[in-house]
Amino acid sequence: MRFRPCSAGGRTATLGTIEVSILDLWKEEKIINVNRLSRATLVGLFVALGLPFIFTLILGWDSISVFDPSIPVILVSLTEDWVVVFLLLGIVFFWERQSLASIGIKRMTRRDLLAGLVGFVVGALSFILTAPLVRALGLSTTSAGIEQLAQIPIFVRIAIVLTAGITEEILFRGYPIERLISITGRTTWGAGIAYLAFVLLHIPFWGLGGTIQIGVWSLVITGLYVRRRNLPACMLMHILNDAYAFIFLPLLPRYWS
Repeated sequence: MRFRPCSAGGRTATLGTIEVSILDLWKEEKIINVNRLSRATLVGLFVALGLPFIFTLILGWDSISVFDPSIPVILVSLTEDWVVVFLLLGIVFFWERQSLASIGIKRMTRRDLLAGLVGFVVGALSFILTAPLVRALGLSTTSAGIEQLAQIPIFVRIAIVLTAGITEEILFRGYPIERLISITGRTTWGAGIAYLAFVLLHIPFWGLGGTIQIGVWSLVITGLYVRRRNLPACMLMHILNDAYAFIFLPLLPRYWS
């Protein structure tokens, strides 16, 4: 028994039309999603990398005012950090329609935990090893800033440590690296731009010498994120580093000798 050519042709044409229609709809939906993501990401990158610079360099907030001895000023600065982060998360959830995993916030595995701890040790060593070089250049190390921090009540220092360790990793690591990689298609560009923004933001308070040390440390934590793509591991490394420098070191009598 044979099929009639006209019927077969009709079925083929119909199926072909359906396939083309589905493909067109898929392409249109994909284009709409890409356009929405692009606009949202552009605003998100401005919030993550732009607002901190505006607050720090123009308004004189954030890293400068954090070390103001006035506790109300410090609390305002810390609040500003969290407001920027929640604004960014709002963009991620409601505009980009993405999850926390899209910016590296995932459950830590044992390897992630170990990587964060190793990163802390390597990062701490980087400050020790770069200190002689910075002094040889006639510049101040991060010790000057740490001494200023030691004058602030310990409960405020704890708030600073937790705020910096969480908010800075979201603003300068997880979000910008992931989004810049999606835009450029290159991990080097994404990590490099986020790295430069983070390091440059520290110049106003820490000075050139301290920023050189922070820049070397930042290579370690940026490499940790690129390697593991796990932001909590970077938060762990960052919090341990700041807690060691801002809370533990000032407690040592020999630190003041």
